[in-house]
Amino acid sequence: MNLKIAIIGSGPSAFYTAQSLLKKNIDSEIDIIEKLFCPYGLIRYGVAPDHQNTKNVSRVFERVLNNTNVEFFGGIEINESPTVDEIMEIYDAVVIASGMAKDRKLNINEESKTGYFGATQFVNWYNGHPEYQNLKPNLNTDSAIIIGNGNVAIDCARILVKTINELEDTDITKTAINSLKKSSIKNVYIIGRRGPLDAKFTTVEIREMDELSDCDSILSKGTIDKIDKKLMGDGMAKQYRILTSFNEEKPIDSIKSKTVKFKFHLSPKEFIGEEKISGLKFINNLNPDEELEVIDAGIVISAIGYQGDKLAGVISDELGKIIHKDNVIKDRLYTAGWISRGPSGVIGTNKHDGSKVANHIENNVISKNSPGRIALKSLLKLKNKRYVSKEEWIKLDQEEIKRGSKGSPRLKFTSHSEVFNFLDSI
Repeated sequence: MNLKIAIIGSGPSAFYTAQSLLKKNIDSEIDIIEKLFCPYGLIRYGVAPDHQNTKNVSRVFERVLNNTNVEFFGGIEINESPTVDEIMEIYDAVVIASGMAKDRKLNINEESKTGYFGATQFVNWYNGHPEYQNLKPNLNTDSAIIIGNGNVAIDCARILVKTINELEDTDITKTAINSLKKSSIKNVYIIGRRGPLDAKFTTVEIREMDELSDCDSILSKGTIDKIDKKLMGDGMAKQYRILTSFNEEKPIDSIKSKTVKFKFHLSPKEFIGEEKISGLKFINNLNPDEELEVIDAGIVISAIGYQGDKLAGVISDELGKIIHKDNVIKDRLYTAGWISRGPSGVIGTNKHDGSKVANHIENNVISKNSPGRIALKSLLKLKNKRYVSKEEWIKLDQEEIKRGSKGSPRLKFTSHSEVFNFLDSI
């Protein structure tokens, strides 16, 4: 009898888990259950639209999805209806690979402030996530502040300062393009709590900031003076050599209309403005007793990390990371990816988790003649839950590609209602 396996979530960790299971040639039936209508998670909604090469890993996942033993159930959120326990009742093994999709808070006075966004919100907005299409970020401002020193901060800055021509061959949404066309932003500040040699930018990301067609990237004045010169030798990592090669002043002969300024050793203290943000006050971490530094801006984006949504019946820590031992939550229940280890690593890092979970299932799970897919369909029908099947997703995928124009790889569906209207029309 074959194993009936459910994977909750459809991002990289989910697909690497499915891939590892398929490679083992276990007689199995694998169902990938996703709360959105489409698979691929971070690849579709987290990777920047101008990084199409990074998204190519989805071709590997497509091969997994196209396997006859794999099915997709899109538009179904597993939490309270159906619950994890209900899924476990009808499957031999369940893997939670739902990721971390909420922003960590600054914990200052950001609540109810118009103009403040977490990076997850902003990134999902320009990438077409259905839950964020009503975001309406204020780009009618001279300056923007981005708090964080990782690749997501760089992505947000790059999207804000790139020309429309630089974005036309991407899969950025029409809504975002139309907003960016009207943008008044000329200055973007990327703020780091520590110094430039502590930044988490990768070489590719920081190099791109020196190749923008209408934007200069500079360091705040005195940045280099604050670096221990012994750390700036031949052994310095390439990304820091690129970053520290930036000027500390905008070149006098520059004809570029925009500027990204990297500022370090600052921590956000207080937003300025009553309901609408007009700026942000910062503590100088090298001299905390100094007067607070003020940067005027109409939009602030924090890119300081992620946390996960809690699942009913599953124990998590304060950041939503599932409590487990070596990816095992309990008998027949496993976890993989960010929800298991926190938001760390690159896309390929999830391979290790997927492989471990597949080993656990191979060595410890015995078929109990669970109904699996048949029972899931009955359960969803009972709860009046419509889902997007694998065959329907393939049609949606083809339609998105067909709708692309001017070199754009696709024009995404951005709402469940739009998706179901299309499916009902064919």
